[in-house]
Amino acid sequence: MDIATKSCDVCGRQNLAANDWLVAIVRPEYEGILFVPAEAAASSRNPDFIYEDICGQECGHKRLSRWFDELATTQESEAA
Repeated sequence: MDIATKSCDVCGRQNLAANDWLVAIVRPEYEGILFVPAEAAASSRNPDFIYEDICGQECGHKRLSRWFDELATTQESEAA
């Protein structure tokens, strides 16, 4: 992870230190979200997945909440 060029995809904060950063990983056609330490996601990335840089716990919670909202919207539209 190049800490000089990353910013949080939730709040936009610039990454000044690599500690405590996460990466949220989603695959659009599947229901699910995975949070991993930034160092674990720094190696090769699968082009079928979406990777989002998350600056810490608060933004991780916000991103998870957004994912639940997206899931509920999807399930409501499928039920209609």
